[in-house]
Amino acid sequence: MTAATLRSLTSSTQDGIDDDRPLWLVVLDLVSVLLFAVEGGLMAVSAGFALVGVLAVAFVSALGGGLVRDLVVHRHPPAALGSVAYPATALVGGLLAAFGHVGLGVLLPGMRVPFDAVGLGLVCGVGAIVALDKRMSALGAVLLGTVSAVGGGAIRDIMTGSVPVVLRHNVSAVAAAAGATVTIVTLRCGARRQVAVVLGAVACTALSLAAAYLGWRLPALTTPAA
Repeated sequence: MTAATLRSLTSSTQDGIDDDRPLWLVVLDLVSVLLFAVEGGLMAVSAGFALVGVLAVAFVSALGGGLVRDLVVHRHPPAALGSVAYPATALVGGLLAAFGHVGLGVLLPGMRVPFDAVGLGLVCGVGAIVALDKRMSALGAVLLGTVSAVGGGAIRDIMTGSVPVVLRHNVSAVAAAAGATVTIVTLRCGARRQVAVVLGAVACTALSLAAAYLGWRLPALTTPAA
């Protein structure tokens, strides 16, 4: 697939103006969509969902955070709804999970943790860059990068019948915020945008993996006994 073809599949218009995001940013966005779609689809398969349910969870997991991001920065229509590549990528991820879950489980044991970590890293950095491009403040960019990274997973958990882990003990929101912060700080220090996003993604992914394999948890707040 050529760059021009990918650009035509991922572009949409906003009040007649073409999407001007650089191609590398679009590619990273699509990679995160695929990772989250496969992960969400696998969770739906584990929960015993039918094919329609698996695809629905995959779509929400993959596109939910990006929808929130694009709506906040007033990008209409959002990339997930205004282009072909985003829903098509989510569909591919859902179908891979639905029909290849046995093979994927054999080839990639424990795949949920690394998939989630890498997906979070990519989305938080991309979200922060998009926010800065829309002239948001540094704090706003960190918040948007965090929300866009964990939003789809929160909706996914609700659809599969569990309390979103990001609201409890999981450190994914902290990791996403750290990755977005590294992206912004690196960018403000004069690094190229590609380098800033990669460093932010690495920071988020490393923190997520360390938390998962070392058992780090956020402390729960409890009321004192009467």
